[in-house]
Amino acid sequence: MPIIDQFCAFYNDLKSSQLTDIKVIYSNDIQLIDPIGVHRGQEQLTAYFDKLLQGAKHCDFSITSVAEHKLIKPSDLSQYSVNWVMSFATPKLNGGRTIDVDGMTLLKVRDNKIFYHRDYYDLGQMVYEHIPILGAITKKIKYGMRA
Repeated sequence: MPIIDQFCAFYNDLKSSQLTDIKVIYSNDIQLIDPIGVHRGQEQLTAYFDKLLQGAKHCDFSITSVAEHKLIKPSDLSQYSVNWVMSFATPKLNGGRTIDVDGMTLLKVRDNKIFYHRDYYDLGQMVYEHIPILGAITKKIKYGMRA
């Protein structure tokens, strides 16, 4: 199965996925960057996902599009953009109700393994807007910045 298909299957139901699959999908030197931080290597990535998923009722991704990039210079690398909506629920946020977050991932692949994974999403949409008081402040700031 192509690596991009394995990636999509893994994230389709992240809560139920086997974190041991990280070794199949990601290279040993994986670097995952997201608004929370930088996570290097399979061990750190596994620990990060394990911590994020603790207590989650569910966490799944609806992949809306995948695009392979045409690289300007010939290379043995391939690169993809993946657009998605993450749906998750945790008792720690939003009264345990499901939160939907729009996002995009940039992937770089070498030797049929992902070695670079960068997520782009609004941390406010994911967390801040669902915390009492802070949520109201965040929404007010966003509203005030609109034209």
